[in-house]
Amino acid sequence: MRNTWLVIKREYLERVRQRSFIVLTLLLPAIMIGAFVIPAKLSSMKSSKMQRLVVVTSTPQFGEIVRQQVLASSKPEDEKSGADKDDKDKGAEDDDKPGRDYAIEVDANSSEAERTVLRNRVNSGDIDGYLWLSDDAVAARKVSYYGREAGGFMEKSWLRDQLDRAILLQELAQRGVSGTQADELLKPVKLETVRVEGGKETKANDRGMFFAVFAMVMLLYTAVIFYGVSVMRAVLEEKNSRVMEVLLSSATSTELMAGKLIGVGAVGLTQIVIWIVMAGAYALPALAASASTGEIRIPPLTLAAFALFFLLGYLLFSSIYAAIGAVITSEQEGQQLQFIIVLPLIISVFMMGPVMRAPDAPVAVWTSMVPFFSPVLMYLRIAVQPPPVWQIALSLVLLVGTIAGILILCARIYRIGILMYGKRPTLPEIVKWLKYAKG
Repeated sequence: MRNTWLVIKREYLERVRQRSFIVLTLLLPAIMIGAFVIPAKLSSMKSSKMQRLVVVTSTPQFGEIVRQQVLASSKPEDEKSGADKDDKDKGAEDDDKPGRDYAIEVDANSSEAERTVLRNRVNSGDIDGYLWLSDDAVAARKVSYYGREAGGFMEKSWLRDQLDRAILLQELAQRGVSGTQADELLKPVKLETVRVEGGKETKANDRGMFFAVFAMVMLLYTAVIFYGVSVMRAVLEEKNSRVMEVLLSSATSTELMAGKLIGVGAVGLTQIVIWIVMAGAYALPALAASASTGEIRIPPLTLAAFALFFLLGYLLFSSIYAAIGAVITSEQEGQQLQFIIVLPLIISVFMMGPVMRAPDAPVAVWTSMVPFFSPVLMYLRIAVQPPPVWQIALSLVLLVGTIAGILILCARIYRIGILMYGKRPTLPEIVKWLKYAKG
């Protein structure tokens, strides 16, 4: 035990004192924030150039409806009336905004000659484009936009929604429905989610909860891979430098492997704790506001499950990485074998969508029981909708049993492999190592 503690101390202090640890600990949160915030900020910025459009329609009244609908929907939120603000979901409204302002003309001439005139205006730069809303096009629900720019996907989707609403308003007006009545009929429905736990009802922010759980799952996924690779590299470096021969004179191979797994894992936990403290300090005002309203509330069970499944997932995969580090002779060989280890984690990430949609479905239940998937999928089920206690217990029993079995096998491979040099051993040779180490 004393030797294991010395290895843990050496592995931990050697890594936390490295400049790469300090730089990565400080820069990675900034990089992650930039990766999410900068694209969102850019997408919400309006272009300084105004989009000049011509709406061509046989009915001037319909053209005016389209014009008013597009202009009203493209206004910033603070330019709308107080009633409009209360009726619409501000977050969803901001997401649907176009990237620019519009200046719209209504043209009641839908002849082919007018089409030629408009095409020339587009070519000369007088206008940016025109919408062809002839009676036949509107009746067939197939309108065309002609312009110098194709426009972005989100902007075209937004413009299509405004045309749908304008056509519907026109048809309601033809049936004697006033504009006020039409607005009431077309008012969107707001679905409020209320979580019921322990006989208490609390409002829930599904979007905030989703991103919180998703961030924790991705943190678990990346940490398991990153620190597992660190274990493999540490074993490979000491093996190639012949340091192992010196270490084995005072400690057993099992003590060395246990020390490396726990030492590198402690480094990972240290880094994650620092990131959580930094994220908590950055988001403290928002978290306090959300906690006071009950919109975003992560239960203690979810936090405890994250710590537990992180530790178990790390032990499961890092022990395999340690065995690979003892087998391979170069980092290139390790990169080729990493895919076999990472594949279950990749499958787990792809399964996140189906599991979040139906956490009690048979495929979600049974895949979360598989030890190589459970660190991600069972934790995800606990975060989304806690499963029965027996399912959690069975998953943990299977996971711990698998870890114990893999640790025994990997310790045997580690015991022989760390002293083997030259070419990478074949699978039959590894099987011989297991028998030899057992004996």
